[in-house]
Amino acid sequence: MSQSNPSQIRLTEEGVQAELQRQPHLLMKLAENAFTVAESLRNNYFKNTAQFISALRKAINSYATGKRPDPILGVYDTPKVDWSSVQDEVVTFIDGGVGKVQLSSQVPILLRVGSYCVRTGERRLSEREQFGYYPVILGDLEGGNKERKDFIDIVRISAELLGGLSALERTPDLRLLMFHGPLVYMMSAYAGHTPFTEKDIDLFLKQYAPGTNTAHRLKEEFLEDAKLYIYPPMTPRSDEWIQKKLFEPLAWISWLYRRLIETAKQRTPKPIIAGVVERGELRAFSETILLARVFQGLRKNNQENYFNQMYGRTDLKSPKSLLDRLNYTDALLMAMLLQPGQYSESWEIAKYDGLREGRVTLPNEPDVSVVNFAPLKPENNKTGFPRVNGCYLSVSETTEPIRVETFAELGDDQIHEAVNRAHMYSRLLPGYGFPVGLDIADKFAKVPAWMTQSYGKLIRHHLGVSLQRGEISDAEMRRILVQAIYMTHRDWLFRPQS
Repeated sequence: MSQSNPSQIRLTEEGVQAELQRQPHLLMKLAENAFTVAESLRNNYFKNTAQFISALRKAINSYATGKRPDPILGVYDTPKVDWSSVQDEVVTFIDGGVGKVQLSSQVPILLRVGSYCVRTGERRLSEREQFGYYPVILGDLEGGNKERKDFIDIVRISAELLGGLSALERTPDLRLLMFHGPLVYMMSAYAGHTPFTEKDIDLFLKQYAPGTNTAHRLKEEFLEDAKLYIYPPMTPRSDEWIQKKLFEPLAWISWLYRRLIETAKQRTPKPIIAGVVERGELRAFSETILLARVFQGLRKNNQENYFNQMYGRTDLKSPKSLLDRLNYTDALLMAMLLQPGQYSESWEIAKYDGLREGRVTLPNEPDVSVVNFAPLKPENNKTGFPRVNGCYLSVSETTEPIRVETFAELGDDQIHEAVNRAHMYSRLLPGYGFPVGLDIADKFAKVPAWMTQSYGKLIRHHLGVSLQRGEISDAEMRRILVQAIYMTHRDWLFRPQS
């Protein structure tokens, strides 16, 4: 083999080992895995991993060159960066930040969703960039179970969706809407929360479209849809829920996703809507796509014991058992298979498998009600969550691949366009490998620690003085908390230097 051909060298076991040694973040992850796997796997963990990756790279290369009939992994190159092709594009980045004020409660009480809107190529700063934010005071909410650790998540997801929907509706020429994190979370984990009340939703919508009837119309349209077809299959108490104007959190979130998609469908061209995940821990792609094909090929060629012989085991007989024993994740495997500027084929991510019958309590009621969350699965076109496609994109050798997610319903071109934009914006932060706009939105949305600490002292002082005077006012306390998340123009200082 010619040593002057780098593309061939990287297919060998020695080439894989040399690459890994140049990538400390992967080397450290493999070292960490070696300490956590079974003792029988530790001695040759690094060498066997290199051998496995070498075999996968060869199979991918053979398919790409037409020497192999069946694919192991589809790998594509992102288009060459051409900023002139996106001249005057309007893009908005969304992220939510949480602040914790250490009082008697352990529930975070400050949240704001930040949006960062940019018109690419615009030289006038006042026209090029716009910031917006949507604050919510969690202590005022009547719904949700505050004792649950994921209480903050359903609030943040709702607020981020409203922030994204607001950005889409107020920007007719919006071309890209990008969220920091999964486009849709694993929603079954959030089932069972107490429904939000109308007062809660009014608090959510207060910053949505101030001075207009848009927010009120949004609330009423949800209640109308809930009455007709959302709540009846979920609970026998649907009429009571409507009468009390209750907003079951998952149904409300699902409806907001649907509203986002329907709004996008009315535009020409349809906006690209995407979520971008860094440092993800999923392994679904490896289990259901990559390794499923590997094991299928091994069975076809009567090589079922390939991994058992490689690792000296007898129980590596399926994709699940291999991932369980060796602690591989999607991000780790893709980091070793993809080169910078490449992305994987997409797959439908299973976000809703756990949606089934559950139990909830209603606001101000001690009794538990049985609720069926299955109608919120994507199979139900009117009530269900949207299907989500995802793929992995490698930006640089110094960072793990990022996961890009899009709505399947908006078309097959969404994933490719989203990957292209994610790559373009990530190259502006080469040492970080993440879209620069999301990094800015992340910094803008965060409630800084110094501010929550300062307001914690202010709140304690106010409480102490009020108690001494006998003049405690909930309205006054809310006013102080609002000040903690209504930033001034000093927010500009939180922007990164890049």
